[in-house]
Amino acid sequence: MNEKLHTLFLSNIKLLAYVDRAICCFRMSMYDRALEMISLTGDGISGICDAVIKDRDYFSDFSTESVEEILTKLLDAKQSRDYTLLADLYEMQLAPFICSVQETIIKREDLLVFDEDSYKKNIKTMRAKIDVSMLRYDADLPAATEPGSEAYLAHEDERERFRVNRNALLEEPMLPEQLLAQGYTVEFTSSGLMTLRAPLPATDADEQPGSKRKAKTASTDKAAGSIYLHTNMRVINEGFMLAGSWYSKGIAEYDVVGLGLGYHAAELVNLAPSARINVYESDMNIIKLYCAFTDAGLLMDQNVFIIYDPDMQLLEKKLEEDRKSRKVCIHYPSFRRMPHTPKLSELVPWSGLVEKC
Repeated sequence: MNEKLHTLFLSNIKLLAYVDRAICCFRMSMYDRALEMISLTGDGISGICDAVIKDRDYFSDFSTESVEEILTKLLDAKQSRDYTLLADLYEMQLAPFICSVQETIIKREDLLVFDEDSYKKNIKTMRAKIDVSMLRYDADLPAATEPGSEAYLAHEDERERFRVNRNALLEEPMLPEQLLAQGYTVEFTSSGLMTLRAPLPATDADEQPGSKRKAKTASTDKAAGSIYLHTNMRVINEGFMLAGSWYSKGIAEYDVVGLGLGYHAAELVNLAPSARINVYESDMNIIKLYCAFTDAGLLMDQNVFIIYDPDMQLLEKKLEEDRKSRKVCIHYPSFRRMPHTPKLSELVPWSGLVEKC
């Protein structure tokens, strides 16, 4: 893949993110935020249009006239300050155009989706991030026993064993064949970012009383026992809408249930940059896939804490605390794959009904 195409591909990812955020803000009558996003799209729009018009052999599916028509309509709507029309044009013409260009590049190029050096660096940073997160988690909990007591020492010993085992899991080689056999797959979306399909637990994949689904087993139908954690289309748009439904003024701390590939958590960071955001994940494979197939931007934010919680007991303890300035945010696809503790299940009372539909 030549340098110009690679630069265009990465630029389009950023451009589409601004476009989707602008569309959502327009629809919610947040015109100041929408226009702020639009102000960031200028170079990206010029770049993609110039590239498509100049390289007619590569982008033969797009006519010069159609590209120029999109530009003209956008400019006219912006100059007339018709923001309803501008949002429509962004959603119905510009966003599909960007996705089509991305899909053309994905089909024609051998894109590098896994960089081993970057993955190893992210894993090292993730280990440090989780260590800091656990220290912060412990500091927030009221002491159950006196320091130095037998119960306290036993607790510390158990926590140290957990840390060692967790780090051993984190540092195990990520074997694609093994992950595929277990039902994990990573795929390009039309935006150029990745989506992830992951296996459901046996209790979810198997037939349950009152369920209309047939029993599924890994040996007969691997795909039947797995679900997508994110859309196959515009993942930033999905993440922004979900984070927007979570965001509330006055909330100082968010507990996000489920990491996935981090899009929803990253958008929440953008909406609440000063809030503390705790991300709970029960599946070490998801944490490793996040390190392998994203820019791992959450690892760089000091207000984001990632907590590996295989049985969700740590979150269960947190839910016992005062919640006046805190909020629990459920990423439902991740929730479906997690152990359902009593308090966690109370947060999604409709999940049982949904699973039987």
